[in-house]
Amino acid sequence: MARKKAASKKKKGSLKRNIWAGLLIGLILYIGIHVISRTEGARSMVADKISNGTRLPVALESCGTTPLLGLRLKGLDFYGVQMPDVRVKFNWFSWLSKEKPLVSQLDIQGLEVKFQRVPETGNWEPLVLHGLGSKLGAVLGLNPAQLQSDDALPKFPSYVINEKTLLQLRRAKVIWHDEQNGELAYITDVDTRIKVVAFSDRKALQTRLKCGHIKLASGHLLRDLQLEAVKIDGYKPTLILKMSDSAGEYEGFQTETLWQDLNLHLNALSNL
Repeated sequence: MARKKAASKKKKGSLKRNIWAGLLIGLILYIGIHVISRTEGARSMVADKISNGTRLPVALESCGTTPLLGLRLKGLDFYGVQMPDVRVKFNWFSWLSKEKPLVSQLDIQGLEVKFQRVPETGNWEPLVLHGLGSKLGAVLGLNPAQLQSDDALPKFPSYVINEKTLLQLRRAKVIWHDEQNGELAYITDVDTRIKVVAFSDRKALQTRLKCGHIKLASGHLLRDLQLEAVKIDGYKPTLILKMSDSAGEYEGFQTETLWQDLNLHLNALSNL
């Protein structure tokens, strides 16, 4: 009996030592990751990865690790795009799903994008963001000089970033220029709040958008535009719950062609 008790105590003591040893090793690794992420080698490696994804030269002042083992980038800059402060959250189990991207969320403060139209094709540079520039530009009344498929244009790998990556913006600014660098349209002071709301059998994506100033391609201006939209899994339509500007609040609408309908509504608001 005494031997069994002694053996039991020995096992418990060994288990405790293994737990503490595991925690200590984990702590050392955690601290090590934070230290290594702030080195010049890590900064250079991250800049190279982003450069490979954008197909453009990239400047990056510094990088580091967030408490939850994401990335924090300072002074990220490439053709027409400036990102003073970026926080990247990762889905570390993305390899288990073909739909979930590695980058689960991007939080960007002070983003500034300057789109330039290419004379020969009407595409928007930087080409890696042409899809975004084209869709948002269409909302503001801009059309490319020549409509064509963008399949051949560079894109971020879908397993890294795709439509499921949540984008949170603070004080963002987007400007569209023509071939001669003339200003066509812009959106300033953009703030977004995106969150996932879970129901009993499905999820909904709620997006709240605020814009300080908007200049449409027609030359009309809008101030203090606010938009709230909800997209429910399994349903195509996006339901606009709230839309208002400095002149007041307007009736919501439901649509399956969001970009086209937003263009119509923005132009309608600017003519009031």
